Amino acid sequence: MLRTIVCASIALLLSAGLVVGQEKKKKGNFAGGVVKKIDAEKSTITVTVRTKDSMEDKEFKIGESAKFVVVMGEERKELSVKDGFKSELLKEGARVTIAMNDKNEVTTVTLGQMGKKKKDK
Repeated sequence: MLRTIVCASIALLLSAGLVVGQEKKKKGNFAGGVVKKIDAEKSTITVTVRTKDSMEDKEFKIGESAKFVVVMGEERKELSVKDGFKSELLKEGARVTIAMNDKNEVTTVTLGQMGKKKKDK
């Protein structure tokens, strides 16, 4: 009887530890839209994004820890913030996707478009 109680207690503790140890994966916040204004000196990008009811301009502060990802077809190239602001793809009217962490800090700015995969015949 004592052995059963001890084994059940150990099993309960182990399963509770697994549940506590598992972290829910949070999906990051994303914003996609069209670049309206670029201010490299202040490291900000103003993007026109779609909300539920209308279009809205949002300004995003791009910190030094963020990165720019330039996508051209199948190629992906990562750039620093300094080089990202110099990219010819970052201009007014360009489509961008901005990824943010839980604190709404910008982590990635994606420029360009993925190419369509070729189908083998």
